[in-house]
Amino acid sequence: MEDMAVFKGYLRGLMRQLKLLKKAISEKDLEQAERLVDELIEDTQNNIED
Repeated sequence: MEDMAVFKGYLRGLMRQLKLLKKAISEKDLEQAERLVDELIEDTQNNIED
């Protein structure tokens, strides 16, 4: 049960990042979009290593 709560927390964070990424792309803010992608990559890598 605890694993599911952790996973849902991860998904909520991912959803927030994806919404911000979509906004940055729609506003053609490529620097912000690149930062968000870098964060997603780093977060994913860290979660794989845990």
